[in-house]
Amino acid sequence: MSKNKMTFEEALAGLEKSAADLIKPDSTLDETVSNFEKGIEYYNMCKDILSEAKQKVVTYSRRGDSDAKS
Repeated sequence: MSKNKMTFEEALAGLEKSAADLIKPDSTLDETVSNFEKGIEYYNMCKDILSEAKQKVVTYSRRGDSDAKS
């Protein structure tokens, strides 16, 4: 699945896997760096998805407030 089209749950699972892979004792330095980079990408995806969801909640809350005042 394209990273741009991932759900929060998919991105979180990727982040968890990257974190688990980071602590494997038999990983090479290159593998560790690669897992770290992937983890950062998944973290940023999760953060972006949550930020977008928060903005939607704020928008809908404001709409609800204005409807209540009418």
